[in-house]
Amino acid sequence: MDANYYLDIRVLESSDDTDLKLGHIRNQIYTVIHGAFRKLPAHYALALEISDKLKNKQEFFEKKHGRAAKPNFDILRIFAVNQNDLEDLIEAIKGHWKIRDYTVLGSPIAVPTAKISAWKSYRRFRIPTQKAERTQLSEQTTPLRDRRLKTAKDKPYFQVLSQSTGQGFTVTVDILDSVDAGHGLPDSYGLARQESPFALPVF
Repeated sequence: MDANYYLDIRVLESSDDTDLKLGHIRNQIYTVIHGAFRKLPAHYALALEISDKLKNKQEFFEKKHGRAAKPNFDILRIFAVNQNDLEDLIEAIKGHWKIRDYTVLGSPIAVPTAKISAWKSYRRFRIPTQKAERTQLSEQTTPLRDRRLKTAKDKPYFQVLSQSTGQGFTVTVDILDSVDAGHGLPDSYGLARQESPFALPVF
C-alpha cells in the first residue's frame, strides 16, 4: 500500500463521566471507523500514536510507580493512497455523535516523506479458539492459545461491537518493525495480514 496521505483522529477522554475512560471511548470510536472501513475495503490503513499529553501522563505514572504503564494510545492515524479517500472517510463518520463529542478530527495531510524515520507493520494478533486448540494440543508443550493469551496482555487492542451481529469481539494489534513499506493491502480493520504484509511510515 502506498501511504501517501494521513488523517489523525485524537480520542478525548470524558471529563464529566467517570465510566467513560479513554480505552472505552477509543473502542467505540474504532467501531465507528471500522464500519466505514468495511464499505471501502483495502483503502485505509491504521496506525496507533500517542499524543504528547498522554505520553507525559504515562511517564509520570512510570516514575511514580516504578513500572511500565500498560500500552495505551489516543491517536488513530489513518493512512490512504489518495487525499480523496480520507475526505470520503471524514464525510462518512463526522456526523456520528461519538465522533463529534469525543474526538478531534483532523484533515488529510501529505505524508512528510523527508521526515520518515522508520516503518512499522500493524497486524492482527490472532488467538486460537479453544475448539481449534483441542485439535492440535500436545502434552509436551504449553498450548498455543495460552501462550498467545499471555503475550496479548502487553499488546494494544480494541473491543469492537459487530454492526452486523451485535456481538462483541477483541482485535489485538501486533506492532512489528519493518525495513520498508511492502506491497500488501489492509483488511477491513485497517491492519496488515500475514499473507499480504505492508508497513506504515513513522515520522
